[in-house]
Amino acid sequence: MKLEFKGFHPKDSNNEVILVLTDEGIEYINSYTHSFQFIPYTNIAGFSGWFPNYASLHIYSNNVNLKIHVNFPQEFAESYLNEIKNVIKEKINKLYSQHSTFQLSQVQ
Repeated sequence: MKLEFKGFHPKDSNNEVILVLTDEGIEYINSYTHSFQFIPYTNIAGFSGWFPNYASLHIYSNNVNLKIHVNFPQEFAESYLNEIKNVIKEKINKLYSQHSTFQLSQVQ
């Protein structure tokens, strides 16, 4: 699986970033600075997202120095956030269902 979502940096809407969901985790690529981050699904500590006029997504790692913050254009806000949230929930549930009774099914 490889799903790509093009967005922009929270502090500069002209700075394109790409969020890629893979089978192993989440990649963040900043086209302007050429920076790259990766958070495996096993290291996700939480996520939040909202879409007032655009979509804003925060993904937190269990490493306090590693987090992803990306914004998406208004026309894709709701669909992007829903798809990303569903993939993250599915991957985390699959990982933890093998090792415990933890489930994210109640997270909306």
